[in-house]
Amino acid sequence: MEKISYSQLKGLCSTSKEKVDASFSIIFQKYKNLVYFVSFDILKNEEEAKDIVNDTFLKMYEKRSTFMSENSLKYFLLVTAKNLSINRYNVLKKNVDIEEAEDPGKEDGLVDLYLDKFKDLLDEEEYEYLVLHIIYGFNFREIAKSKGITTSSVSSKYRRGLLKLRGFYGRDE
Repeated sequence: MEKISYSQLKGLCSTSKEKVDASFSIIFQKYKNLVYFVSFDILKNEEEAKDIVNDTFLKMYEKRSTFMSENSLKYFLLVTAKNLSINRYNVLKKNVDIEEAEDPGKEDGLVDLYLDKFKDLLDEEEYEYLVLHIIYGFNFREIAKSKGITTSSVSSKYRRGLLKLRGFYGRDE
């Protein structure tokens, strides 16, 4: 494809909807596949990569007045696609990790005994948040995000569970 001209870049900032649409369309057609491949290379998921393409061009549209050359535009698109893809990958990975961690399964030895006892002493949420935080190392923010609740709710249930355990084991503090 041919090079994107300065006037086409400035067409993104036009007051004419037709000029904006035409400039955006030219840029989108030229770079959509490149952005898709950058994203797909990281995510290995076609639907997620397509979402990243949309998000990347939305961000480009929001910052359309800052591009003075095709090189700056291309750099912006590639860096944005890469960063959005990495962020999405991390979110998807965390969600999978938390879903897998929710059922700790049978552990060997002493940990198994304690987990069974904890399950008897705590309500379901207290037990789940304790296991996710202590055994699997997730922080309260990550747990809250995966459950769609506030961090303070997770923190309060976690602390309530700890107090119950301390009381049971004779360490009221």
